[in-house]
Amino acid sequence: MDELVQAAPRCQFYERVKVEGGYRYDRININGPSGFERFVTPYPPATGDLISLWDAYEKRGGTFRVIERMWLHSGYGSTDWPPGSLVSKKGPLLDIIVEAAEGPFVDEMPRADDEE
Repeated sequence: MDELVQAAPRCQFYERVKVEGGYRYDRININGPSGFERFVTPYPPATGDLISLWDAYEKRGGTFRVIERMWLHSGYGSTDWPPGSLVSKKGPLLDIIVEAAEGPFVDEMPRADDEE
C-alpha cells in the first residue's frame, strides 16, 4: 500500500529580479541535511501565496509572493520511477518563481482607539 502513496514534490525557488531589459532569476539556496538542496514538502505554495524563505548561502531572506510554477514529473522507466514500480520513488520536481513582497498586512491602518 505504501507504494501507492506518491512522494512529495521537490521544490526549488528562484527570485525574479527586474534588471535593465528584462529579469534575472536568482536561486534561493535552501539548506538541508545534504547541504543546499530542493525543499521537499507535500504542501508546495500555490501561485499567489506568500512564503517566507531564507537563502542559507547568501544569508538573506524575506517574504515572497509565488508568481509562477513549473512541474516536471518522472517518466516511467527512469531512475526516479523504475520499471515494475506502480508509482515514482521520488516526487516531481517543482520550480517556483517568486518576487519580493511586503507581507499580508502591508496596507493595515491603525484603529481609532490606537491613535490616542
